[in-house]
Amino acid sequence: LILLQFGIYSQNEGFEPVVISIEGQETKLYDASHALVIGMSEYTEGWPNLPGVDKDVEAVKEVLEEIGFHVVVKQNLSKDGTDKAFVDFISEYGQDPENRLLFYFAGHGHTVKTSFGEVIGYIVPVDAPNPHDDLTGFQSKSMPMSRIEEYAKLTQSKHAIFFFDACFSGSLFSLSRAVPEVINYKTSKPVRQFITSGSEDETVPDESIFRQQFVLALTTRYADANNDGYLTGSELGKFLQDNVINYSRNNQHPQYGKIRNQYLDKGDFVFVLDNGEGGYETNNTNNGNINGTTSRDPKRSFGNIKLYSEITGTLYLDNKEIGTISEGSNVPLNN
Repeated sequence: LILLQFGIYSQNEGFEPVVISIEGQETKLYDASHALVIGMSEYTEGWPNLPGVDKDVEAVKEVLEEIGFHVVVKQNLSKDGTDKAFVDFISEYGQDPENRLLFYFAGHGHTVKTSFGEVIGYIVPVDAPNPHDDLTGFQSKSMPMSRIEEYAKLTQSKHAIFFFDACFSGSLFSLSRAVPEVINYKTSKPVRQFITSGSEDETVPDESIFRQQFVLALTTRYADANNDGYLTGSELGKFLQDNVINYSRNNQHPQYGKIRNQYLDKGDFVFVLDNGEGGYETNNTNNGNINGTTSRDPKRSFGNIKLYSEITGTLYLDNKEIGTISEGSNVPLNN
């Protein structure tokens, strides 16, 4: 037991805990924050290359490090390499119940319908053949999403959230939808959450709208639906779904929710947003008190507008890239 406890402490040594305020009481929510970012861009067996994934990986890594995550990046992996990346990461960082883990995959995804009507989703490693030419070879060299569900259950950390910038059937994880709510002690309960960038039979563009909106959500307060300074996984899922559907002109429909498991669906992943003074609040504790505030600047006013665009282009607001908009589109801008 002493050796085990020392091993867990060593894993988190040098990483910052996350302290939040719940109903006026300061609570340490996480000991450390770790992220695994996997990008597949250089396909070799019949799938089109995705050069935009390299940009996505760099952008996601940068924003996660800004908000206090230790980030591990893996790129252009085989099936065995992908499995090893997940297993090694979970073994190294996912054994402490007080950690939070974030997984982000960018690459091709594919859904196969079986002869008896079930759908099986796969993330596609770089050496997997095209399923339309070699379905058996594809299935042997791709990773079924059921394996991801196994990873989620093997992780001992309290909160884990999985992002897939790829399209799958919305029923892959038997997700239960979550309603965003005010931060409370439910956030201390375990949870496994999943967010995909599109649903079955949809094509994800190489210039990722999903990634643009993911970065926007973590660097602004647009996704913070209840304006409390915290972004939950449920709020982020709703924000990504609404905005990606809008900016893709209803061609891409993200799916989100919690795993349908009575032991892993009670909590909610939490990001601490910009404290209103130009920095990101992670812990910054001083004698047990939070240094600064996560409440909104009282001098600011927040509201919602809808922009009607007569042209196609890229929209920026306060020097922040919102995303690509199309001629004739209505763009909601919240908070």
